[in-house]
Amino acid sequence: MPKKILIIEDERGLAEMYKLKFEKEGYIVLIAGDGESGIKIAREELPDLVLLDIVMPGLDGFDVLRTLRSDYRTENLKIFVFSNLGQDDEIERGLQEGADKYLIKANLTPGQLLQKIEEAFLADQMEGKKDNKPVVSKNNFKDLKQEVKADAAKILLIEDENDIITMYDLCLNREGYNVDIARNGAWGLKLAREKSYDLIVMDMVMPAMSGLELLKKLKAESLHQNIPILVVSNSAQDKDIEEAKAEGATDYLLKASLTPANLIKEIKKYLR
Repeated sequence: MPKKILIIEDERGLAEMYKLKFEKEGYIVLIAGDGESGIKIAREELPDLVLLDIVMPGLDGFDVLRTLRSDYRTENLKIFVFSNLGQDDEIERGLQEGADKYLIKANLTPGQLLQKIEEAFLADQMEGKKDNKPVVSKNNFKDLKQEVKADAAKILLIEDENDIITMYDLCLNREGYNVDIARNGAWGLKLAREKSYDLIVMDMVMPAMSGLELLKKLKAESLHQNIPILVVSNSAQDKDIEEAKAEGATDYLLKASLTPANLIKEIKKYLR
């Protein structure tokens, strides 16, 4: 039997992205969009791991954690807090309430999170707990996407990291945007020249052409001078931010603190 993971997360696009990632590795994945439904599913399904957000409507993650640990049915579940709250007192509180681990969202890519989960299951196996080998899921990314109107706003996403592409593509699709993807700067420039876009989201560190070079070329062509370009980067250095804006970036967003919901909010700001 494959391992079962329950994701309690109110940001649907983020939860779906992790679901896709874990299912590709053979896990059964359940999603709860709030604390109350998370508790209900945990009691009914008894998952092998609960991945728990903290900031949610209604019951927050600390309430959920306290409830699960005080219920004889769920008191022994493996629970990882997975949150953007990273202050020492918040981490300490999560561990005191009974979390097996406290992980910071901004510090882990989906691949790194998966590695943490697999390490935990492997540790259980080495301690003599029963291991159930996962089987490959038939679910795929296309199953999660929805039909988008042909006249909807068109966004060009230029990014080389697969997990980030999956997350952004899915959340943009769910908001009703048409999305084209380029996995390097040179291909992004080619698409931008061939098609008309309402907005561009781009990384700075990419193969084939750097983000700065791409910005220079885009803004040098009249076709792109009025198109909003949102740079999404891991670098928080003032120098890098200033260079990107000097070359034509409309805004500069930090990947580490950018949730799909915040990205959508920024995009809507420029597509009014």
